Amino acid sequence: MPTILFVILFRLVVTAVSAFRKPRTAKPNPLCVECSFAHVQYGACGRRAISCTFGGGVRVMKIDVLYCTDFAPRNVPARPAIGFVPNILAAD
Repeated sequence: MPTILFVILFRLVVTAVSAFRKPRTAKPNPLCVECSFAHVQYGACGRRAISCTFGGGVRVMKIDVLYCTDFAPRNVPARPAIGFVPNILAAD
């Protein structure tokens, strides 16, 4: 009989503790995931290995980057180089 009371009491305590626990929120993606200079490898367990290729070298990023001065969005066309660039939108 005492074991049944212990089991019931234990279940009540576990239920009470889980009711007050905060749910975990998803970790935001680091800025490097959206950068055109980043080489991102996705693992099967949801982990990422990120390397920065800005400036010609490859640097492994060991932290989640929140701000980067060399950020270039992946989905935006590259800026034209300095000098004369042909205007492809002009009427022929």
